[in-house]
Amino acid sequence: MKTVLEIETTKPIGTRELNGFLVGIAATMPGCFVSQGPSTRGRLTVTVLAPTSLALEVAEEVLESLPHLCDSIASLSLRKPVSRLED
Repeated sequence: MKTVLEIETTKPIGTRELNGFLVGIAATMPGCFVSQGPSTRGRLTVTVLAPTSLALEVAEEVLESLPHLCDSIASLSLRKPVSRLED
């Protein structure tokens, strides 16, 4: 499944902070591939490829474990998960 997590930001997020979030997501879903997708000012995306879709609750738990990052993020939302087998 391919899941895209959309993140609304209140201020710029540094590479180190974002990497902590990506590593946290990967740690909760063994065997997945996590990468930063396209970003614009105030919005960025994270793409997760895994056997199952990423639950929003999991992303929120990872964010809560990184309190220094919480102040920079206004909201998290998921696009509809898409099977890698679908066209």
